[in-house]
Amino acid sequence: TTTVAEELSTEAIWFGLGDVVTISTRQETPIGKAPSIVTVITAEMIKQLGYRSFVEILRTVPGFELLQAGGFGSTLIAARGLVGSGRVRLMINGHMVNNPLFGDAFRIFDDFPVGNIKRIEIIRGPGSAMYGENAFAGVINIITFDAKDIDGVRVSSGYGSFDTKEEDIVFGETYGKFDVSGMVHYMDSNGFDGVVESDSQTAIDEAIPTPPFPDVSQAPGRVEDWVRRYDLNLRVTYNDIYFEGMYVNKNRGSFLSPSLALTDESDVETNYVFAETGYKKTFEEKLTIRPRIYYDQFDNDFFMEIFPDGSTLPFDTNGDDKPDVFYTYPDGFIGDFAVTERGVGAETPFDYELFDGNLLTLGFEYRLIRSEEH
Repeated sequence: TTTVAEELSTEAIWFGLGDVVTISTRQETPIGKAPSIVTVITAEMIKQLGYRSFVEILRTVPGFELLQAGGFGSTLIAARGLVGSGRVRLMINGHMVNNPLFGDAFRIFDDFPVGNIKRIEIIRGPGSAMYGENAFAGVINIITFDAKDIDGVRVSSGYGSFDTKEEDIVFGETYGKFDVSGMVHYMDSNGFDGVVESDSQTAIDEAIPTPPFPDVSQAPGRVEDWVRRYDLNLRVTYNDIYFEGMYVNKNRGSFLSPSLALTDESDVETNYVFAETGYKKTFEEKLTIRPRIYYDQFDNDFFMEIFPDGSTLPFDTNGDDKPDVFYTYPDGFIGDFAVTERGVGAETPFDYELFDGNLLTLGFEYRLIRSEEH
């Protein structure tokens, strides 16, 4: 009897029969009654299928396709045929983590560690009516483990292809009325070692005379796909009050430069931090309020070697469609750009139970975003 019950429970998880989701209505709703096309991926599914990164999981979701841009090496998501990561809203425990400058979240969270994922809820289709901006093609909510799920400390370590090293600590403990949970994660990888036989600098070398201008293309050569990442996450709850904070530091190569040339000195660094606190209060089993305040900060620092050392670029200054001026860059053609974005906000939803399970939801949100280039 026990064996049969376990098998039925497993089948219910795989086919979504026993799942309750919040992403479609912001309320707990059986997945069969959700008014959206919803996919739920559980920690058990992640473990059984051996997924090692967030993008590996998304590749299996119907209607989602993951691409990689040649310049910058950024991960792009195509949802239901629409390419554009800025059209998909990504949340961590309900907190939006899309970058205000670029609109997307996959520059940072494409390799989000799976060790702390309890479940992933996905709306496959428009979600703007419920969530607003960045939700035109889909909404994804990553739900992490809480203290009761872990009840201790779980440590894991791994080594894999491309000299990839990964260390993971997930913890959760209850101290009286306080629940404390979180994650510490480190990952270092040389990345994909694909070889490019010719690049944009190869075409320039062939177009200008040698001598006097030497050929400087690094092709054939390997792409710069290395990545180094640190993650810290902490969540504390006391009765109906909670606090959550996250810090991510990610450094990576540019794969190819924005000009689609092989270079070896680029470094794209992103630091992201958010903090959020809120609580839930129900009055007379009818009215529920869930106010929260939050802070986000994105620090993006792009040091890009757009063309390699010694590159010579032709320019047409007289408008006759023929290059007449040649500039040589001994240290390469460099682009250096840094921007900091800070955002603060507050949100207060009100849920009022009317009759026969009908629920009226109202609310407001205020958000202020500031951007500073340096």
